[in-house]
Amino acid sequence: MASLLPALPAPFADAALSHAFQADDDDLVRLDSILEPGPVARALDGLLRRWGPGDRRAAASLWTQGYFGRLLRPAIAYGLVHDIWFCLALPEVQVGLSDMATPVRFVAKRAAPASLGTHLHGIVDDNVRPLIARIATATATSERVHWSNASYAFCRACSQVRDLWQRGAMPGDVAARLDEMEALMAAGHPLVRLTQTAPDASGGACLQRKVCCIRYKLDGLKKCGPACPINASTFCR
Repeated sequence: MASLLPALPAPFADAALSHAFQADDDDLVRLDSILEPGPVARALDGLLRRWGPGDRRAAASLWTQGYFGRLLRPAIAYGLVHDIWFCLALPEVQVGLSDMATPVRFVAKRAAPASLGTHLHGIVDDNVRPLIARIATATATSERVHWSNASYAFCRACSQVRDLWQRGAMPGDVAARLDEMEALMAAGHPLVRLTQTAPDASGGACLQRKVCCIRYKLDGLKKCGPACPINASTFCR
């Protein structure tokens, strides 16, 4: 990504280092090269060493949780806030790997000017959909749990962008892009359908999954708080 990218606002600080330009000393690999059974198995082994022991399917879900949180959230934020979009086709994205062999840093080219619908189509059909298919095949897991991870990351990004400004203070161009994106993502699309907004115990609202990410099946992790659909009444009314 270009070195002159504007900074992302505070809610996306956890992903600020995930999108960066390529440096001369980067040790990068092509994203599609790590979606083969061997590299995926090594990544699951690394996740289980860090967060296990536990269910290997939960490690597979944790892989896509981390992936979509680090890639999809800032990509949506750049698009909505700054109207900067990226080409995320699997062969065209380079990644830096963690010590667990999971992707934690991304290098991608800026996409050519196009409609918001075209950019969104590219994100979903060039990246999200084929990645989920390959991860599900490599790990013998259901695509549905990975779509849930993508859905939560997408809805969280849109919600955080909406919360950046007080009511009525959002810049008009940002509001128009956000409204258009939410209109394009009809209720039947997996990126919307698998996450819902529910009232929380304090009178506010929280995002809640409709499909459990099963991360709690790793001994080193717990349920994901208000987002967890299991015993949701503990967190949301």
